[in-house]
Amino acid sequence: MSRISPGRAAALGAVAVALLVSGCGQQDGSSGGGQGDGPGAGVPSQPVAADSLDPDAPRYGAELAERPAQPSRDCTGKTGTLLEPGPVDSAMGLRAMTLWLTHCGTGTYRLDGYPTLQVLDEDGTAFDVHSLRGARAVTTGVEDPGPHLVTLRHGESATAGVVWRNTYANTAEDPVNGARLQVLPVPGRPARTVAPDGGIDLGSTGRIGTTAWRKAPAAESGAGRPTGPAPSTPAS
Repeated sequence: MSRISPGRAAALGAVAVALLVSGCGQQDGSSGGGQGDGPGAGVPSQPVAADSLDPDAPRYGAELAERPAQPSRDCTGKTGTLLEPGPVDSAMGLRAMTLWLTHCGTGTYRLDGYPTLQVLDEDGTAFDVHSLRGARAVTTGVEDPGPHLVTLRHGESATAGVVWRNTYANTAEDPVNGARLQVLPVPGRPARTVAPDGGIDLGSTGRIGTTAWRKAPAAESGAGRPTGPAPSTPAS
């Protein structure tokens, strides 16, 4: 699977969303964005110009073992939004994970549709991978609520399921073994990255799917303990 060169990245332009910063999403009565085109619709994963790598963000490698097994959803000392990956569940080559976005700012935070994902290597170079709106092209075992408006108040969270397979059938190409996942919950802002435990092993599939954002039940916000969107039918 080929990587996107810096020259091509500059030509394609920057797509962005701010995470961990107060402007990342639509707040205080503004309209939502990022609505998808329906389950299974593909979005070519274009290079995303991150503002900078957060020095406090999780790093891929040995430090991953020191990260909590579950997202904290803890807004203490934070403003804007907090984006965290849940644990990665594996079954018969299928991978499933939950992204948690917690609103730590004031007013309301709105999401509508699917996040756009980009897989990066350890050096931050983007792989040529398609971000799919919907999970059915990858598995039928993960429920997708479909695009709808999600409104968060301070301390509330939204989740999106992320699924991929590590199938490696095209031996003419190197397998994709990503280290980080760059996420745009809403278009138009700088992006931030998360480092899923174990990385993102897409093999030669060239695609990663996501469900639409949904609001986490009150019992799961804050100190709750969610699990990743484990597929009910691993072979699907």
